[in-house]
Amino acid sequence: MTELEKGPQGRRRGRGARERILSASQQLFREQGINRTGMDQLCAAAQVSKRTAYQHFTGKDELVAEYLRRFDPSVLSGVFDRTDLTPRERLLAAFDVPPVFLVTALSSIAPLVT
Repeated sequence: MTELEKGPQGRRRGRGARERILSASQQLFREQGINRTGMDQLCAAAQVSKRTAYQHFTGKDELVAEYLRRFDPSVLSGVFDRTDLTPRERLLAAFDVPPVFLVTALSSIAPLVT
């Protein structure tokens, strides 16, 4: 592997970047909350460039949706699996769910959204 093929700290570019981004999102979202965590912080923690992050996720909305699907699969899986909606529309659709179910399903992530 040449130096040009290496990313931060000698890691092969693209290899595991998506997983590093998701792992960083899990840590930062739990520590700081979703709203207080920016893409710059996520990229720094995952040791990827913003370009790489946006190659894997169209934006923060898609990253949040994947985070919720992966780390809390009980949270509105039917809404997040809809391919007819954009990531942002999926997040907004979560609030169209009947309130009793919504309170139960989202109680585990309430501390994260600050």
